[in-house]
Amino acid sequence: MTTTSPTSPTVEALRKELARNKRVHAWQLRSTRHVGSQTYLVKTQLESERQTSGETHELTVFVKNGELLGRATATLDDQSAAAAERRIDESVYMAGLGGDAPWTLPTADQWPEVQIFDPALSAAQARATSRAVADAWRAEAAAHPGVRPSSMELFCGEEWTTLENSAGLVAHGSATRISLLTLLLGEGSKPSERYSWVERRRASDLDVKDIVGRAAEEARDLTRAVVPPSGQYGVIIDADEIVGLMAPIETNASGEGLYQKSSRFEVGKPLPGEAAKGESFNMYSNAIAPYGLTSYVFDGNGVAGRRVQIVKDGVFTQPWATKQFADYLHMTPTGGFANLEIPTGNTPLETLKNGDGKVLYVRSFSWLTPDQQRGNFSSEVRVGYLYEKGVRTPIKGGSVSGSVFSALGAAHYAKEQVFRGDYLGPEGIRFDGLTVSGA
Repeated sequence: MTTTSPTSPTVEALRKELARNKRVHAWQLRSTRHVGSQTYLVKTQLESERQTSGETHELTVFVKNGELLGRATATLDDQSAAAAERRIDESVYMAGLGGDAPWTLPTADQWPEVQIFDPALSAAQARATSRAVADAWRAEAAAHPGVRPSSMELFCGEEWTTLENSAGLVAHGSATRISLLTLLLGEGSKPSERYSWVERRRASDLDVKDIVGRAAEEARDLTRAVVPPSGQYGVIIDADEIVGLMAPIETNASGEGLYQKSSRFEVGKPLPGEAAKGESFNMYSNAIAPYGLTSYVFDGNGVAGRRVQIVKDGVFTQPWATKQFADYLHMTPTGGFANLEIPTGNTPLETLKNGDGKVLYVRSFSWLTPDQQRGNFSSEVRVGYLYEKGVRTPIKGGSVSGSVFSALGAAHYAKEQVFRGDYLGPEGIRFDGLTVSGA
């Protein structure tokens, strides 16, 4: 496995100065080197194609400040060897201005095998893969009547990471990533614009036909979209929006939230909200999911990746915790929150779309930022579809509001499982009791 070079001039200079500076109590150095390919199309014509590379070094120093442990972080590139002494002195000064309760850095561990590297996106093959994806995008973008391609941006590449600290930990990792931005224009009585941003770790997980087809369908439908009717009725939220919707669960389930006493959760107790009327809610942080965007061998501090159940049948089972807050809570660290995993249900998505009265299927919101502690949200619908009496009507505008915690009590999960980069779970989740504000 290729790693960041241990003989980097900046790394060597940092190590030397860290050993010299007697005020440094502990330190962590994360070095990352990346190589990639970037492709830009305007309409379907190549605007530019270029290769990129770079190396950065993120140094965190820890300084004892009375009974506190202060820290500060500096970022350097591979041309910063001459500035190492100055940057460390500056960081030591900043770290000495405050601090937190003491905690210790992780030591060496047994690292899991995590699939996050795709040879098709390696430096040797990134350009060929980029060109193949661009050709597929051109063909698909021209295949949809009533829609014109506007632009495409594609990024492919790999990165190598070395993490080391003063506790003797040295860990290496490598990963790949592919990102595709699609912008299409819908032609009609109300011209529309639709963009799609999709990222994956593996090239074969980037389904260009599906991505462009979905964006084209939405661009075309938006030319005749209407505002949804107001009221309380079934709302299905697409998999693309579930990570944002579940952010309050992640926040309240954190070791930091428990330690700071800002969390509404209590281990062993049901999540706050109304009594369950739907299916049981289960949730995992999965750092070892194959090719997950937030999968990792080790987290930002060097804690080994793992799959952790956060909620079981609506009950908060255990927090996820970085090394710092795990030390404070006297628990084993789980590492940073990773890919969101939610088990599927027993009902096909098509069945969830039907039923008595209206059902709004939200493909995407303009934004979805629930209150991180209370879970309340109110978000504008960017793209959706209203199902009523067998008729499917495109929707744009209006808003959906409610409480994440209350909504989970009346949730039903689609049978179909999808993988959306940092999410593994139902293709859609239906919530009954949310409020739709529109016409």
